[in-house]
Amino acid sequence: MTTTVESAMKDNNRQFYMGAAIVFSVLVYLAGLGYAGVRTYTLFRDTVEAEFRLLALLGIIALEISALALPVAIHFWTAPGSQRSVALIFYGADLVLIAGNAILDAARHSGTLLPEFMSAYGTFGVPALPIFCMVGWALIWMLDPTSQERDMIASVRAGARKALLSSILKAAGAADVSEQVQDAAHELVGIVVGETLGTGAGRRNGHNKKVFASEKPGPNA
Repeated sequence: MTTTVESAMKDNNRQFYMGAAIVFSVLVYLAGLGYAGVRTYTLFRDTVEAEFRLLALLGIIALEISALALPVAIHFWTAPGSQRSVALIFYGADLVLIAGNAILDAARHSGTLLPEFMSAYGTFGVPALPIFCMVGWALIWMLDPTSQERDMIASVRAGARKALLSSILKAAGAADVSEQVQDAAHELVGIVVGETLGTGAGRRNGHNKKVFASEKPGPNA
C-alpha cells in the first residue's frame, strides 16, 4: 500500500488524538482516585478514634495503590486464565469499595438514611479493607505461572526423592547387600575390640597374624 502525504497526515492526526485521549483518561482516572481518597479519608477521620487514624490511612493507601497498580498488572503481568480473571475481579471489587466509601461519607455528611447493607459495610467491611487488598494480591502472586512452575518442579523433585528412597529400601533387602552389611558389621566389631584392648596390641596381633600366614607352608611344601 502506497503511503501518500494525505494518508501520512491522517495517521499522524490519529496518533495525536489517541495520545491526547490517553492523557485525558489518565488525568480523569487520577482525579477520580483523588476524590475518592479524600472521601475515604474524611470517613475514617470522623469515624475512627484519633489514636487509630494513622492505621486507618493504611486502608486508604492500600485501596488507592491497588487501583493504580491493578490496571498495569492486568495489561503487562497477569497471564491469561485464572490469574487474569482473579486480577479483573479484584480490580472491579476495589473500585466498588472505593465508590462505597465515597457514598458512605457523602451520606454521613448529608444525613441520608442508608440501606442496611451499606450500614453493615460501614460497620464490618471498612475496617477490613487492608486485609481484602492483601488477600487479592496474594491470590495474584499464587496464580503467577512462575510460582506454579516452581511448585511443579519442587513436586517432581519430591516425587523423585521418594522413588529413590523406595528403591534403596528394596535393594537393602537383597541377599548380596545383606552379606555386605554383615561383613561390615564383623569388621566394625574387630575395630571396636582392638580399640578396647589397646591400639598397640591390636596392631601386634594383626602383625603376628600376617607373619604366621606368610610362614605357613603351602600345600606343595
